[in-house]
Formats: sequence, C-alpha cells, structure tokens
Amino acid sequence: MPRVVVRRQRPSDAAALAQVYTDAFGPTTAAQVRRRPKDMPYETFVATVDGTVAAAVTIEYLTLLVDGVPVRTGGIAGVATRWDYRRRGLATRVLDVCHRRLRERGISNATLFTGRNLPAIRIYERTGYSEVADWVRFLEVRDPVRWIGERFAYRSEWLPRTPFGRGTLREWEGRVHVVTPRWSCTITLEGKRFHVRPGRRGRPTVIMRGDAEAVLDCFGNRLHYDASLRSGRVTLRGPLTARGTWRRVLTLEWRE
Repeated sequence: MPRVVVRRQRPSDAAALAQVYTDAFGPTTAAQVRRRPKDMPYETFVATVDGTVAAAVTIEYLTLLVDGVPVRTGGIAGVATRWDYRRRGLATRVLDVCHRRLRERGISNATLFTGRNLPAIRIYERTGYSEVADWVRFLEVRDPVRWIGERFAYRSEWLPRTPFGRGTLREWEGRVHVVTPRWSCTITLEGKRFHVRPGRRGRPTVIMRGDAEAVLDCFGNRLHYDASLRSGRVTLRGPLTARGTWRRVLTLEWRE
C-alpha cells in the first residue's frame, strides 16, 4: 500500500508544488511558488505519496466583517492535486488536516471561492461547505478578437504541460470559426500553439454561432456553455468528435 503523509510545506517542496499547481490551475514555476506574499499570514499543507508531493491546500488567515463585527476565518486556497494522483481522496485528507489546524488556533470557520463547474466542489460539499453567495462575472470586451487571442495564448502555454491538455490537443481537428453579429474569428492549432485571426480563414471544421455575450461567457465555463447550447443562444456545427474537443479546449473542461 502507498504510504500517505500529510505535513506542512517545506522550502524544498517548491519544484514539486509547481507541478501540482500546473496540473490544477496553469503553468507555475518553483520561483512563483517561493514568491508568496509576505504581508498575508498563511500555511500550506501537502500530502505526499511514498515521498512524492501529490496534493496541497493553503490556509490564509483572514478577518471578515460580518454586520460590522470582525470574524477570524481560514481562507482555503490552492486546493490542488497532481494529475496522476487524483481520485484517491488526497485533497480531502489535506482539507481535514487544515480544518483541525484552524480549530487548534481557535478559528471556528473556513471560507473559499470556487466555480460550480469544477469537480472540487463535490469535495467541499462533502466536507461541510455550503454556498452563501454567488459570484457574478461581468465582461466588457472592447476588442473581442484580441481578447480571445489572449485566452488562447494561455491555452497554448498550459495545455501542452498537462496530461489532460496533451490528450486534448492530439484530438484537435482543422479550424474553428466563431461567428457573432458584430465580429468573427478563426482559431487554428499550428504546431503546439493556437492562432486567432479575424474573419473566416479557410474551410472551418467547427462553426460556433451566437450573440457576443453568450459566446464570451463560454470561455472557461462548462455550465454556461451547455446552457447556451440548450437555450439556442449558441449553436454548433461540425463533426461530433471535433465539437467535443472544441468544448474541452474552450471551457477547459476538467477530466477526472
């Protein structure tokens, strides 16, 4: 049986934590792990499997104002598991240790922000978290094609570095034409990088049509993407496999 140990982060864990965070959130380096803000008290706990850092959770010690009364809280952040170690209960084990640590310090509650379309929300619900507020995102995009180009530049950096991403990129077919009443663009994968160009370029494999707000809200949001298709605000044409790959790339869908 693998030996699992939950402990505090050590300075020597920086490179291993960078891989954990890369698999969960996006490209991260050991130097970035070391550059934590000095003005915020925090602790990071990790789970190791046979000595390999496989999961992590950070507690940020914060104060909330509740009806004007300051309340100490543990801000739970950086809940992440290395890709090859998921679905083993490691994040839950580290969260349990973090909750015990908060009680030891006389803190009676914990808070966090997350997205409904992330698998981790099931962990939070199982460990006792309940939703108290909905985070609404407002987008004002003056140059949509440039904005989309920036989103796909991020995908070009992150996806080749993760098992999920490499598998998805191998499935990419042809090009995608995104069309709204005001603008359109064509997205291609050339080598390992995405390119976004205005207008229609060549013969698209997948065509995505919709109003601009619905299309932009699909980025990184699997739930909004599916709801927009069901409501008809967004339509999709093309082979089923290519549409499935586009969905994963556009929404950065997590595969467990």
